[in-house]
Amino acid sequence: MDCRGLFIYVLSLAFQIAGAVLLILKYWGNTRQRIINEYFPGTGIASNDGDDNAVLDVFRVRECVIEIYSSRVAFIYIAIGYALSVFGEKGDVASIIVLLMVFVASGVLIGVEFMLARVVARVLYKDDIIISYADLPEYIDRTASTKDIDKLINKTFGE
Repeated sequence: MDCRGLFIYVLSLAFQIAGAVLLILKYWGNTRQRIINEYFPGTGIASNDGDDNAVLDVFRVRECVIEIYSSRVAFIYIAIGYALSVFGEKGDVASIIVLLMVFVASGVLIGVEFMLARVVARVLYKDDIIISYADLPEYIDRTASTKDIDKLINKTFGE
């Protein structure tokens, strides 16, 4: 391989790995904040616990956690795959055999990721998340709490 070809090969892999790493960094942030963003994608109404806290349903939270961890693992897989491609050669093995091996290995990796994401979600998030309305984005509407209703009744009827 000449210098120009090597330069293009290195640059190609560098772009791919840099892209994967940038996506990893984007999804690697504060998991709690990522859950809130995933739970309320641009709009929503937060139910309350009777006080000034929102309640995030544990089952919906688990779905969000699975989505977050799946994205993180996918980007890690991409980065590792690109990095490993530097060392690999298929040699004299038939292309169809390599393709079948790639499909099997991909299926195993996907299956492992699906199982791990669900286990992590169940282990780390066993209950509803209680979060202050102050910690929610402004675009999230809230339902009236017991305190709000009591204040309204006292204000209206002067009790």
